[in-house]
Amino acid sequence: YLIMGTIGATFYVLGIGLIYAMTGTLNLADLAQRLPEVENSRPVLAAFGFIVVGLSLKLALFPLHVWLPNAYAFAPVGFARIVAPLMTKVMVYVMVRLMVSVFGYDYIFTTLSLSDGVVWMGTIAILAGGIIALSQKNLKKMMTYIIVCEIGYMVGGAWLGNELGMTGAILHIVNDALMTFALFLAVGNMVYKLDRVDITDLQGLFAKMPWIMGGFVIAAFSIVGVPPTCGFFSKWYLILGAFEAGAYHFAAALLVSSLICAVLFFKVFEVCFFEPMSEGHGHGDDHGHGHDSHGEHAAVAIEEAPVASVITLAVVSVSLIVVGLYSGTIVDRIILPFLN
Repeated sequence: YLIMGTIGATFYVLGIGLIYAMTGTLNLADLAQRLPEVENSRPVLAAFGFIVVGLSLKLALFPLHVWLPNAYAFAPVGFARIVAPLMTKVMVYVMVRLMVSVFGYDYIFTTLSLSDGVVWMGTIAILAGGIIALSQKNLKKMMTYIIVCEIGYMVGGAWLGNELGMTGAILHIVNDALMTFALFLAVGNMVYKLDRVDITDLQGLFAKMPWIMGGFVIAAFSIVGVPPTCGFFSKWYLILGAFEAGAYHFAAALLVSSLICAVLFFKVFEVCFFEPMSEGHGHGDDHGHGHDSHGEHAAVAIEEAPVASVITLAVVSVSLIVVGLYSGTIVDRIILPFLN
């Protein structure tokens, strides 16, 4: 992560340096005024390329994602639950902000005509992230590839070249930050109790940690795109934007990824809800009871996470529904004024 992050930052700073050399300012409003005068010069073209490559590394756009899965999966839980929701989303925001406030739509979508290529990269990221996630046996590792998939949503949507796509991308930045935060909060509490998060180790976890699993289910439904969770509404805008742009491959990838995520999470639900808790997951020892009675005890023993952790996850999980219900207000009062 340190090496790849440094390389990405280096590309980004090189691009910013070239822009400063050509315009004499780094103020966003001034750049928007001065860049059109030199936008066709080689230094500005090179600067744009450096910035896009640097941000793509930092936000882990496939195939520049190789640093992300191990960095998040093997990081301490407390660190991962903060970094995973924020780091990549901040970089997507930076990309969107530069597209809207500095370079402008005409330069990116008309002069450079890069839209189709980047949307295809987003499509590949969505499908590749989902397919690789299917092969994961560790829950944290699976979620890191879901993040790779979600990055494809945001980048592809931003580069569709229309208002609906950009609206969906910005809305998904907010939604995905909340969804990822909820998932990593839930998994962090699983690690707190189990010391491991291989999917096969989660038998009977719903009976053992019902509140934590409830939050996990809401977050999973939002990732899949089940209404009225917030994930549904940002995906809806992205699909509408894809159809408006004629990017049917991107719309298809969004739908396929929802099906893949449904398979991923229902595989976890099957283990947590329907498979009996194994001998090693019981609370305490048998103390002379038969195997059946021990299994029964393990199936009903509740060992929730600390109250503060449960409350935090509950608040974030409820916010996934609240943000979904107020998506129209967020779009009308915040996102559209920003874009216009």
